[in-house]
Amino acid sequence: MKAETETKKSKTGKIATVGIIAVVLAGAVAISGIADVSGGLTSKLFIFFLGAVIVLQIVPCMMLFGAMAKGVASVFHKKEKVAASGKK
Repeated sequence: MKAETETKKSKTGKIATVGIIAVVLAGAVAISGIADVSGGLTSKLFIFFLGAVIVLQIVPCMMLFGAMAKGVASVFHKKEKVAASGKK
């Protein structure tokens, strides 16, 4: 039983890591395609840095949103359990 939960956790961790890497790479590619800066290297690096900051902020945002959704779902689940146990 313990081995199963560890395997699920490791799979979940791997999926999350791959997802984070994919989001960061996709954002970097999108910003590099959008940012057609005619200036020098410094301006391109600045635009790339701003894009990287925005993309990297998406990761904690999605993690917090997932935790919030899980919390809201657990509240409703607890209310259903209480209501079901009260009917018996």
